[in-house]
Amino acid sequence: MAKQPRSVKLAPAFPRPEAIEVGSVIFDRDYEMPGTVREVDAPFIEMSRPTGLTWRVHFRRLRPATEWEQRQLVAVGRLHRQRQKGRP
Repeated sequence: MAKQPRSVKLAPAFPRPEAIEVGSVIFDRDYEMPGTVREVDAPFIEMSRPTGLTWRVHFRRLRPATEWEQRQLVAVGRLHRQRQKGRP
């Protein structure tokens, strides 16, 4: 699938920030990666990844993560934990 140019306007997946639940897995169209919702601070959403990365993004840049993207997030967490075991 060809990547869309940034100038393409995508319809918001959520009608308002309150429609996004804390703990849900959401895909950030700007970072192009899934994350878990930590906090809803309208209109911004705070997200995190299992690696410890956290960021804030406007809710209009988000969409629900697909099943594959949810599995990807779980796999990243598993890999991160495995790599951390070998460190002092």
